[in-house]
Amino acid sequence: MVEPTWEKIDLPVLRAAVQYIEEHDYGSLPQAYDLAPIVGLDADEVGKALLRLDGAYIRSSGTMGGLADQGVDKLYPEARRAVGQWPTPEELADRLIQALSQAAEKEPDEERRGWLKRTAAYLGTAGRDIAVEVAGTAIARGAGMG
Repeated sequence: MVEPTWEKIDLPVLRAAVQYIEEHDYGSLPQAYDLAPIVGLDADEVGKALLRLDGAYIRSSGTMGGLADQGVDKLYPEARRAVGQWPTPEELADRLIQALSQAAEKEPDEERRGWLKRTAAYLGTAGRDIAVEVAGTAIARGAGMG
């Protein structure tokens, strides 16, 4: 059986890469040996994680120096969503439903309060797919992809 690496290695390495890039104002892109002390792993193990993350979350590059010299050239939007820096469509849908519920609680007009409650209830159950799709479209447009 192949050992799972996401929770113990890959996600912490991804978080460290995003943190490193943010803290260095994009002026310095990290290598595995930069991230190793942040996550408490061997630089070669971090290099392997960067290779696993390559394509889906980051664009990685290496040199002839080996795994410790594996680096992060670019973060993809999915990396920022995976570490919680950017919302997922599901998270945005949940926020919308919560905001509608809160608005209903504060609404003095009974008819509007009922409408807000029904809308929140619908989007939280049968209409959830619609809310997630709308949120996904909003994220894509906000990122210049739609």
